Amino acid sequence: FLCRDCGKYFNQRLPGVLPYQRATEPFKDEVSLKHHDGTSVLKVSQRLGLGEATVGRYYRKYLAREFNEHKNAHVPKILGIDEKKFSKKLGYQTTLVNLQKHTVFDITLGRTESNLGKYLRRLPGKENCKVIVMDLSETYRKMARDYFPKAMVVADRFHVVRLINHHFLKTWSQLDVVGRKNRGLMYLMRMHEWSEMKEKSRKNLYRYLSENPALKAVYDFKQSLMRIILSRVSNRNAAKKLIPQFLDAIRALKTSNFGNLETLGDTLENWSEEIVRMWRFSKTNSITEGLHRRMDEIQNRAYGMHNFNNYRIRVKAYCS
Repeated sequence: FLCRDCGKYFNQRLPGVLPYQRATEPFKDEVSLKHHDGTSVLKVSQRLGLGEATVGRYYRKYLAREFNEHKNAHVPKILGIDEKKFSKKLGYQTTLVNLQKHTVFDITLGRTESNLGKYLRRLPGKENCKVIVMDLSETYRKMARDYFPKAMVVADRFHVVRLINHHFLKTWSQLDVVGRKNRGLMYLMRMHEWSEMKEKSRKNLYRYLSENPALKAVYDFKQSLMRIILSRVSNRNAAKKLIPQFLDAIRALKTSNFGNLETLGDTLENWSEEIVRMWRFSKTNSITEGLHRRMDEIQNRAYGMHNFNNYRIRVKAYCS
């Protein structure tokens, strides 16, 4: 428009439209969310009559705003730490998860202290963290003790069970190479004896174990160890009652004369404090593994990502 009095040109201001913009902010958010939920830029632009560059611009602004909302956030009270492969060129990433809210706190490249030391030193609110859940990684445990002095380290139940199964299967290979290659038997041997199992399968398993007495002894010991590891107690006194059983199991492993079981005994002894704390704690890194699945969706949708900063922004907008 032209003002006849002052001779200046101007644009009419529309309700909800910011200066120098052509659309309202709610409309931009609607466009961004359509693409954020998995619809391609081309589909969104065709359905709404917009250019692909416009959709991309709206979405980048949406990601920047979502990222800024979580910027400089304090470390959560219950923190989960795990690693994930990012790319062949850049290697692994470390994922920090808020286990109370089931959200990603942050991700950063690297998994060694030389790569993560500078990042961990400048994290705000580290004194707020009380519990850190992790797999049996000596590197992560050392960093937790150095940079989170007020936090207790708790072993992740899933990784402890997986470690026991791994060494048990290795020992089985030493006792019966042929039987170890049977997939049906392997599935049954990995199961807990108190799990639901078909009666026919249970009979086949017991018949196989009766034909291999040495393996049956190892199997029975593994089941008793699993019962101890998977125990959940509500107070300190109940946990104290399980400690002698756990220590006896460690001694039995270290004197078993099987290399893999001796290694397992050394590992459980090294992580005994963290495993004992696990009995009274319900949170596990299964939450972290689920968020890793969502990160894979982000990479698959983009057919692979090479810029880690863009990937980090998308993860925090998608998983926080």
